[in-house]
Amino acid sequence: MSVNNTSDYISGDADNHIFYKTSANATNYVTNKTFADAVDCISEKITEKVNISFLPSFSSYDEVRRHFVEYPEIWESFLKLPARLQRELLDFCMGKHGLKVTYDPVFQRVFHPVKHPERLESFLSSFLGKKIRIIDILPRQGTQMVEKGSFVILDALVQLDDCSYANVEMQKIGYKFPLARTDCYVSDIIMRQYEWKRAQLGKEFDFQKLQKVYCIILMEQSSSEFHTAKGSYIHKRSSSFNTGIFRDNPGLHEEFFICLDIFRSNTHNITKYSTVLDAWLTFFSTTELGAIRELIERFPMFLPIYQEITEFVREPEELMHMFTEALYIMDRNTERLMVSELQDEVDGLKSRVKVVAAERDVFKLRFKGKIAEEIAEELSISVGRVKEILGESNQGSQN
Repeated sequence: MSVNNTSDYISGDADNHIFYKTSANATNYVTNKTFADAVDCISEKITEKVNISFLPSFSSYDEVRRHFVEYPEIWESFLKLPARLQRELLDFCMGKHGLKVTYDPVFQRVFHPVKHPERLESFLSSFLGKKIRIIDILPRQGTQMVEKGSFVILDALVQLDDCSYANVEMQKIGYKFPLARTDCYVSDIIMRQYEWKRAQLGKEFDFQKLQKVYCIILMEQSSSEFHTAKGSYIHKRSSSFNTGIFRDNPGLHEEFFICLDIFRSNTHNITKYSTVLDAWLTFFSTTELGAIRELIERFPMFLPIYQEITEFVREPEELMHMFTEALYIMDRNTERLMVSELQDEVDGLKSRVKVVAAERDVFKLRFKGKIAEEIAEELSISVGRVKEILGESNQGSQN
C-alpha cells in the first residue's frame, strides 16, 4: 500500500480508503493492516470530512428484494422472518443503519483471532488500561457452559503477553444469575490452566505459576440488578478479605460486567473527549447511522471494520443464516425467560395460598372459641403469629 502525504490530505489505496482534510503534519493513515497503530493517530484533529462509505447502498426496498430473489432458498428464509427482522435486514441493506455487532457471525468476523488479533488487543488494552498483546488463541474446550439456544453468542479466550488470560463473552440478554454463571466460566479456565501447567512442568509445578484470569462479560441487555447502580455501566468483582489482608493480591481472577444498554443511555455522542474505550463500547452498542458516522469521524480505525461488515450483503447465505439463527435464539431465550418468570409467579402464589390458608384456619378455630395458645398448638405455629393474624397485641391478650 502506498501513502501519499501532502500538506492538506491523507490518501490511500482504493480498496480500503478514507479521505480527510486535516492538519499539515498529519502522517498516519488507518487501514485494517495498521490497526494497532491507529490509537496513535486518533488525537489528530479532523476538521472536514470529505468522503466516507461504510454501509450498503441499495437504492430501494425493491432492489434489495430483487437481490435476494436471485437466491430462492434465501428468499424463502427471508419470507419466514417476522416483520421486525425483515425490516432490520432491509434497512441495513439500504444503509439506513448498521448491523448489530452482537450477532455471532458479525462478531466472529470482526474479531477473527487469526486475521484481526489487533482489534481484540485494542479493546482489551483500552479496557484494562495497559498495552497488551495476544500471544495465543486458546480453544474452547473443557467444560462447556452452552445450552441449546444459549444466551452466550461469543466465546473468545486468549493469552496475553504478561501470561494472563482474558475471556470475553457477549450476552444478548443478561442472565438472571450472572455471578454464578461467571464463577463457572472462570473456574473452568483456571482448572484448564492448572491442567496445562501440571502437564508442562510436572514435578516443578507450583500454584504460584498460575496466572490471572480476566473474565469480561458484555451484555446487550443487562438484568435488573445492574440498573440499581444508577449511571454505572462497568462493574468489577474480585476476591478480598474483610480483614484487609492480601490487599495487593486480589487472587487469580477478576470479573467485569459491561452493560451496553446503560452505556448507550448515558453516552449519547462521541466527542473529542471520548476515549478509545468509549469508542469500542459505542461500536458494540449502536446501529444508528449518525452515531456510526460520529464514531468513524473521531476514530477512523473503525472504518475498515464497518466496510468489512458491509461485505455481508455480498454473502446473502451468511446474512440470512445470521438472522434466522438470531430469531431461533431469541425465541428460545424468550421462552426460557417466560418460563422462569412464570415459575417465580407460581412460587409466589403458592406462598400466598399458604398464608391465606393459615389465616383461614386461625379464624375458624377462634370462631369455635379457642384461645391463641390452643390455636397455635393445634396448627403448629407460634402464638405470636396467631396473635398477629387475629390483630391482638400481647398486652391485650394478657388483659
